[in-house]
Amino acid sequence: MEKLLFIDDDTEMLSLNQTYFSEHGFYTDTAANTDDARSLLKETVYDCIILDVRMEGENGFDFCRTLKNLDDTPVIFLTVLTDDESLEKGFLNGGDDYLTKPYRMKELELRIRARIRQKRSFEYEDRSSGLIICPDEKQAYIGTSSLGLTVNEFQILQFLSQNKGIPFKQDEIYEALWGESYNTHSVQVLIMRIRRKLKEFSPDKEYIRTQWGKGYVFTE
Repeated sequence: MEKLLFIDDDTEMLSLNQTYFSEHGFYTDTAANTDDARSLLKETVYDCIILDVRMEGENGFDFCRTLKNLDDTPVIFLTVLTDDESLEKGFLNGGDDYLTKPYRMKELELRIRARIRQKRSFEYEDRSSGLIICPDEKQAYIGTSSLGLTVNEFQILQFLSQNKGIPFKQDEIYEALWGESYNTHSVQVLIMRIRRKLKEFSPDKEYIRTQWGKGYVFTE
């Protein structure tokens, strides 16, 4: 059961959120301020934290920054602040998502589930190669460094890694991903770019090799 922590000085809203999410299969705790939240965090590891910005004492932006210095639990800001400056500040202080009040419960639920799923997909790691593949983000990492892949580059890297040790020719890759067998030169260009990006962060490791006459293969 996923565990949620709602932090908000609006006790009525806390009660509504706790009722809704408890009824939808989540273990749900609430805190009216960051001091109460700290006490709960000492006892429980949460899958997602939903955080107001304007509260008495420490504000949500500062508290989020503190949280992110400790671990990578997803944080969703839930606030009345709709201006672009606050939105930017939320993400700059480590927020993973930002939703303004009033809001629909179902939308908040979907955002929470997405952030939890994203974190879990990030935790998938090919331990033999050090490559981290995040399907929900359509991105890959070496350690904490993003490769900055385009969508097509990610699709090729994911396809080859899922078929580790099996060589694929350019037309086979193109047909498997996009259902056609023409314009295969684009696969060669994309793989060249992927290799360059991988090499930048892992110069001693060759992830994609060329087997002459057989194609490209993802290696351990």
